[in-house]
Order: sequence, then structure tokens, then C-alpha cells
Amino acid sequence: MGIFNFEMGNLRNGNLIGGNVGRFRYQQNWTQEELAAKMQLLGCYMTRDIIADIENRRSSANDKQIAFLAEALQVDINDLFPRNLPINRWR
Repeated sequence: MGIFNFEMGNLRNGNLIGGNVGRFRYQQNWTQEELAAKMQLLGCYMTRDIIADIENRRSSANDKQIAFLAEALQVDINDLFPRNLPINRWR
């Protein structure tokens, strides 16, 4: 198993937030298209395809996108990351 294999499954590309982005979006009852539109209104270019790739862990979000996602989803940035990160395994 690689270093990204833990209770959430294989996190390809180092994407740690994908699952929580999808969960918070679902809680808001928004489509991926709606979240992408909200991101664009905030000034961060994002399409439905980019949102889908992040949620499905096909690609990672950069630091700017993470900050905008937290703002759009109305959550703290820390809430986007899994609670039980295996930090000690990365040393």
C-alpha cells in the first residue's frame, strides 16, 4: 500500500479534499454546475468538469482553489480535509 492508502481509500494525485467537497456540495443541494458557477462568481475559474475531477480524485485542487471552494461551500478550509490524516506516515 502507498502512503495515501488509509481509511478513505486510495487518494490518487494527493487529493485529500475531493470526498468532502462532494459531501458539502451535496449538503447544499447543489449540482456540480451550480458550484462551478458560484466559484466563477467569486473570481475563481472552475468548470463542472474540474469540480467532477476534484470530487472523483482524478485531479487535485491547488491552494487558491481550496480557499475558494471553502468560501463557496461556506465551510472552514480545515473542514475540507479529512480529520484523521496519517501525518506520522509521511515523515
